[in-house]
Amino acid sequence: MVRLALWIVCCFGFAWLFRWRIRWVFAAVLGLWMLVPTVGSPLITGVDSGALSLHAASWLIFAAFIVRLLHDPVSLRRVLGREFFLFMALALVVLAAFLASRSSPEGGGVVLLVDQIVAPVLFFLVLLSAALSDPDLVTALRTMLLTLVAVTCVIALVQWLSHSVLFYEEGFLTQYWFNPDTDRWMGTLDQPLALSLAICVAAPLVAGLKYNSLQAVLLLLMIAGVLVTQSRVGLFVVGFSVVAVVLFAKRRVWVKIVFLAVLAVATWFIVQSPLVAGVAQRLEDDTGSAEARARALEYFVAHWSDYFIAGQGIGASYRVAVQGGLQTSFENPLVMYSIDFGIVFAVLYFAVMGYLVLKHAPRHHFRGLTLAGLLAIAVPQTYSSLATRSAAAILIWTVFAMLVMAGDEVVRQQQLLKAAPQQEELSSTGSLR
Repeated sequence: MVRLALWIVCCFGFAWLFRWRIRWVFAAVLGLWMLVPTVGSPLITGVDSGALSLHAASWLIFAAFIVRLLHDPVSLRRVLGREFFLFMALALVVLAAFLASRSSPEGGGVVLLVDQIVAPVLFFLVLLSAALSDPDLVTALRTMLLTLVAVTCVIALVQWLSHSVLFYEEGFLTQYWFNPDTDRWMGTLDQPLALSLAICVAAPLVAGLKYNSLQAVLLLLMIAGVLVTQSRVGLFVVGFSVVAVVLFAKRRVWVKIVFLAVLAVATWFIVQSPLVAGVAQRLEDDTGSAEARARALEYFVAHWSDYFIAGQGIGASYRVAVQGGLQTSFENPLVMYSIDFGIVFAVLYFAVMGYLVLKHAPRHHFRGLTLAGLLAIAVPQTYSSLATRSAAAILIWTVFAMLVMAGDEVVRQQQLLKAAPQQEELSSTGSLR
């Protein structure tokens, strides 16, 4: 508990020290989630179980929110006032999840609720409040995400080459799924599929970078990274994103053709390497994964009425899967949240995400961001993602915040253009007088 108290003091001190340069706080939050998995968080906080075993980054988010509330409450009020119904819907989801967990006879995973819903939504709120006075924050967040994803991809490649987890080995060995012999790696994230998700969401953002060489290096690194995770969905999505990046990039046609040809040749060499062996084997034989997921979905459809309004508490989906004789979890956060806190509120939660993309995607001109937003909704549905403690939630809510910021910046520029002629007219009238 002493170490946790020291960490909380450090979080508040850091948030207060950088209250004028809050980008450093955002970088620290994203860095903690990307570089310190859940099994590594106790090394910082000293707490590995119980209600206080939140991820180290969640404590920093709470500190950043409280400091923002004290330092610049007006910005928070402006964001809440503008998006009142959105945050009201999210508050209802949190309340439903909390009540379901508290009323469940077997308890519930409140720590999962905080790490995967409460803290990420608060981070989303603080990001939007900071963007009111920092219109270029969306570009800075893109740089942070791409840098962190590149670092984790490099670590994953080193893990694959050395056949060693490198970091947090003692913690990972406590996880039932972890098996070094499979040669399926995740860098410093919580699972291989969490790294795949991070790559999938970040890949389209490469389209907005200025230099062809940097785009090529990052895309090739991401292709290699997703191969190390052995994610079939990730491989397809990154391949699609590579083509999309080339098409979205602001380049001449002949440059795009040359760029695509260079990437194709480099990808061919990667495919010929041993990197592809693991995912190729999974494509040939999924070891019953698809069948298990189909059975899980059939079970949920047969019992959906049990969870229509009220769920059985956060984390209950894992217990229900075992009771139903399933070989895996339900492997879908919408289904898992439906069991945890009710279908109505689970649908409401993901409907908010869809609303953010539909509302802000047509308004901005930030290259690759719309695709990143769509993938932030779609890719997490392919595995347990948001129903496990990982960086998944913080990643997707950061992307949604970027969508809102980019859309707001376009609106702000349009308002300035409209105001300029009026100011000129007023000044000219004043000079005539």
